[in-house]
Amino acid sequence: MRTQTRSIIYRTITCVMIIGALLLTGCAQQELSEQFDEETVEAQALKCVELFNEKDYQTLIDMGDETLQNAITEEKFAEASDPYLEKCGTFSEIEKTIIFGSSNKSTNMEYACVVMIGNYENGKIQFTISFDQDMKLVQFVIK
Repeated sequence: MRTQTRSIIYRTITCVMIIGALLLTGCAQQELSEQFDEETVEAQALKCVELFNEKDYQTLIDMGDETLQNAITEEKFAEASDPYLEKCGTFSEIEKTIIFGSSNKSTNMEYACVVMIGNYENGKIQFTISFDQDMKLVQFVIK
């Protein structure tokens, strides 16, 4: 039963990551578009990390666009995320932040992308977070 549950969790996470990748297909790392304010993007990404650390997964999902909201439930998010928090322990600080833009040429959509490295008591977690032009969360990947 436990193996089957883990399999479902991994498939769900993979599905969310594939959806994020599909949204950003054809994208190339570039300067942040003028459509985004870098301080706002960073603040929203920090808010996502805070929600993750507080295990407030539903609020994090609610920040997402419709595709993200339909791709994962709070329970699946928790099953995928809690092991990272249990292993790494208490959050300390964000060590590094990189903000850049990307675009999907086929849809003419611009995205703001943030990579953050979080220091924790027993390790590090890398966050890759992307927002669309409406500042809706379209990608939240941890590793």
